Amino acid sequence: MNSYFDAVKSEMRNWKKAVLVIVFTVARIIYGWSWLQAGWGKATTEGWLTNGKHNSYGLIAGMVKNMLPPKAHGLDPLHLNSLWAWVATHVFNGMPSLTDKLVICVEIAIGLLMIFGVKLFWTSILALFMNVQFITAGSGNNFGYIWTNIIIMNLANYAELIGVSGYLKYRKGKELLGSKKLTASPAGGIGPRG
Repeated sequence: MNSYFDAVKSEMRNWKKAVLVIVFTVARIIYGWSWLQAGWGKATTEGWLTNGKHNSYGLIAGMVKNMLPPKAHGLDPLHLNSLWAWVATHVFNGMPSLTDKLVICVEIAIGLLMIFGVKLFWTSILALFMNVQFITAGSGNNFGYIWTNIIIMNLANYAELIGVSGYLKYRKGKELLGSKKLTASPAGGIGPRG
């Protein structure tokens, strides 16, 4: 375990990398905590599991209404809105109590995966998918979450360096931040160190 921390220290000798790692590690933990709180709140204080109201049913119905004409307009050449509206109506609203449980489980899972730094690229894609559904259902406070997901997707290596995925990369012998060190080549140019 000490050699993993030595490898992390080695990567963080470059101050630019160190800043990115620290900023995005803290950001992913805060972001994960908000996902964890959202899921846990639905499971406990909001009573999604016990109130018998099928809370997601109305949200999904609102999402479908917002995805189809007359609210949705413009070109949809692949008919993705219609396809997703059909899936949402016939699959997810066909099993509302299971859908409530799925929303809670996915929110908690995203939170835990973010906090522990596990496969952040894929976790961010799942979070982005959920946030788009929330926005389509009428929630206006997810715009910042979408940008956060996109940023984490693009800088996942830095955000997960100090985390489970960073440790697993180290154990597999992979480069932690995926960059080869550059050095002067005999021909006078710069190239990757062999």
